[in-house]
Amino acid sequence: MSIVADVHAHVVPASLLTDLERSPAHGFAARRGDAGWVVSVPGAGDTRPIRPRMTEPAARRAWLSGTGITRQVLSPWLDVQFGPGMSPADARSWAVLLNDALCQTVADAGPDTVGLATVAVDDGEAAAEDARTVLARPELAGVVLNTNPPDGTVLHDPKLEPLWTVLAELGAPVLLHPPTCGPSGELPTLGGLGNVYGRLVDNTFAVTELILHGVLDRHPGLRLVLVHGGGFLPYAAARLDGGHRVGEAHAGDLARDRPSDYLPDLYFDTVTLSAPAVAFLAGLVGPGHLLLGSDYPFALGDPDPVGTVRAAGLGDDTEAVLGGNAADLFWRNA
Repeated sequence: MSIVADVHAHVVPASLLTDLERSPAHGFAARRGDAGWVVSVPGAGDTRPIRPRMTEPAARRAWLSGTGITRQVLSPWLDVQFGPGMSPADARSWAVLLNDALCQTVADAGPDTVGLATVAVDDGEAAAEDARTVLARPELAGVVLNTNPPDGTVLHDPKLEPLWTVLAELGAPVLLHPPTCGPSGELPTLGGLGNVYGRLVDNTFAVTELILHGVLDRHPGLRLVLVHGGGFLPYAAARLDGGHRVGEAHAGDLARDRPSDYLPDLYFDTVTLSAPAVAFLAGLVGPGHLLLGSDYPFALGDPDPVGTVRAAGLGDDTEAVLGGNAADLFWRNA
């Protein structure tokens, strides 16, 4: 049976919600409402209602079966990953609770499911220690990082060098995901386009800064996975090169000639919602760095991710993109 693996999917563990309903922790609380669970996040208030597709294993299994997906990588929903009102100590303790709950969800789902760990990033040395500890757990295959952490940290901050060092040393995949409310939200005319374009803007900026500030030069073993097809970065890479050449996009000397030379080192999911865009990505970075994704359970995700990949005309590389690449990356220790 061929492997079909979805690397971009979200979950809020049901056990975490019931625990928070009984006993709030580190500023988080949960309650049941008519439209679903609602979580109170420190410094951010109430989340949107959390629907059963996000929390219930039966709903997830039914969707996977209907799409032909046989494996899935689960990331926590970033709206409940951290809150802007958390102290560093609370953030680290909350990450432990969230990772514990995710591990239980993964264990219950079986070996065809793995999770991505949460790590607080306010302190680089502590983050490195936490990453090394949590990635020893068999249920967790990598880390998911918010491209714009709510504590104000930027991912290219020198304080995070210890974390990048450990993640590169371990060869752990690092999924970079934009938040619901990122810097693009400051655009006065963004309005309802935040989910359509804003998150792509935020992701593009964060990854571009990592390249320009030399993080990939200093840590060539990093395995960074970009969601939503990498945002606008792959399709405007030549413009970034031009900006670097004329000094408008320059944070220091790079080991390679152009910023776009680093794109083939990155991994990209297929949540572009377009077969031609998937084909373009495969031609740009090589099919070996392309990973099927759905953005389950969100309505703006790909309702037929397998169909999108098959329609991209990748020939003999189709099966690798559907699941072989993800198996090598996320199930390498299986």
